[in-house]
Amino acid sequence: MNKKIIIIVLLAIFLMATISSTSVVAKSSSEDAGLALVSSEISLEIDSQLDKPIATSGTKTIDITVKYRLDIDDLTARLFFNRRIGRFLLFGFGYILKIKGEPYAEIDLSVECPDWCTATLEPSNVTTEISNVFKEAESVQLTISVNESAPALELGDIIITAESKAIWGIGGSTNKTTISVMAAYDSALEINTTLIREISPVNETVIPIDITNNGNGETTVQVSLESYPENWNVSFDEENITIDIGEIKQVNLLIKPVKTFENETIQLKFTPVSTSDEDVSETYLQGEAVSLSLTL
Repeated sequence: MNKKIIIIVLLAIFLMATISSTSVVAKSSSEDAGLALVSSEISLEIDSQLDKPIATSGTKTIDITVKYRLDIDDLTARLFFNRRIGRFLLFGFGYILKIKGEPYAEIDLSVECPDWCTATLEPSNVTTEISNVFKEAESVQLTISVNESAPALELGDIIITAESKAIWGIGGSTNKTTISVMAAYDSALEINTTLIREISPVNETVIPIDITNNGNGETTVQVSLESYPENWNVSFDEENITIDIGEIKQVNLLIKPVKTFENETIQLKFTPVSTSDEDVSETYLQGEAVSLSLTL
């Protein structure tokens, strides 16, 4: 090797170390393989954030775009990618031993989620070509499943981490992104009472009704009359009753009929509403109403 080539090599090494020194400190991970001459950067782009709660036992799939680039300017990129000396300095003997094709970056993906749901990434490892501009890896899908026991309208974070491995003269890098997830409100009321009753045509009759909250959140139940015989006095002792998860509470239906009647029917309605104070649309606070028919 003559003196001219030696000088070029030394200048190239000095140039790369000078240009790259700031970015290496800022973005390289501790997983550097030898001397990291340049640093890398990962971009995570979410196709869409979750715009509504996910039903219990339901799933949601979101597309994620992973991109990768070297953190170098155009001048340095031309030295690395267009000159044999630069490629050798960047990729070491790996460049010489590579018979064909270009070196590629390998990116590992992982996900963390609240304990009331599960989240998986497919695939969990992607590759992309190495460039000084962002290059897109193969598409990644995030699948979120909410457990039956998920607390109603509780906000949680799903954290996705992407980490590139250090290769040759390129430092590794890490990036994270967060997706907010919320389990839907599931009311699941159970109403228990005797559906066929004999009542006094003179005195007021009290019919107890048990309401069980089998849902996933504290609920206020609005009790109401849908229909009842004309000229009867019918009412509830409470029109709104708050019930915790798994709790049973009782309301009383008060009936005073006319003196003479044959079989009559009263239609009742029980409407659950979540007591959550999360900032969500009223639509997501409404549960499924339960109707009940009593024959007297």
